[in-house]
Amino acid sequence: MTLAQDQAHGATVSEAWLNAVKVVDAAPERRLFHLVTRISDPVTEEPRIRAAADALLRDLDLAPVDTVANTIFPARLAAASAGPGELARRYRRLYPTLRRLHKSNRRGTYFGRIVAHPAAGGERDQLADLIERLNTELRTPGPKSARYEMNISEPGELAPAAEVTDGGPVHVYAAGKDTSPMGFPCLSFCSFQLDSGLLHMIAQYRYQYLIERGYGNYLGLGQLLGYVCAAAGLQPGQLTIVAGVAAVDSAARYRIARLTESAEE
Repeated sequence: MTLAQDQAHGATVSEAWLNAVKVVDAAPERRLFHLVTRISDPVTEEPRIRAAADALLRDLDLAPVDTVANTIFPARLAAASAGPGELARRYRRLYPTLRRLHKSNRRGTYFGRIVAHPAAGGERDQLADLIERLNTELRTPGPKSARYEMNISEPGELAPAAEVTDGGPVHVYAAGKDTSPMGFPCLSFCSFQLDSGLLHMIAQYRYQYLIERGYGNYLGLGQLLGYVCAAAGLQPGQLTIVAGVAAVDSAARYRIARLTESAEE
């Protein structure tokens, strides 16, 4: 692979994903190191691009966009829950079934790690921790802008739940459990930045397959940001996604031109 750095931008989730696909598809071997994708409005989609993405995934017999997004943020369950606490409780009850029914989820899901992280002192609800930190900070004069982390894949020992303090990270990686060099979790962390009523977010991936999971990843992250903002009385800012390596699957290469044409008609 050739070492490279590139960027993709988009006003919406859909535009940003399509532009990222184009950038990586044009790279040597259709892979890039350190792809940075910025989404200005991460809670909005373009129906035409979404339809083209759904059609491509059906053609390739891959998981639908919503299925992938649901592993990061279960939007329908959230809409039917009274608040973050109820959402976490309901998801934790469903979690064993989700892991058993879907082979790809046998090691867990990203949202499962967010609301039921296996800490030394018991499972931690990192979503509730994050929202509480934001609300506490917003009640103080001059709230700090950058102390809100959700780490999905962090090396090292897990701190006991009782020792977690304000500003601590939200983990997905579980020491002693995540021993495979491949697969879950590829999403490493989510970091949030407070900016005068806006909340920005950056997410780091080790490796990202832009066709197989990219659109669902972008959508799920945008929905997660939107949910946190609603719970804290904030507006979604920019979503930035960094991929250590980003790839466009070779099996989908000949379909990229058709995807672009369908999305831009």
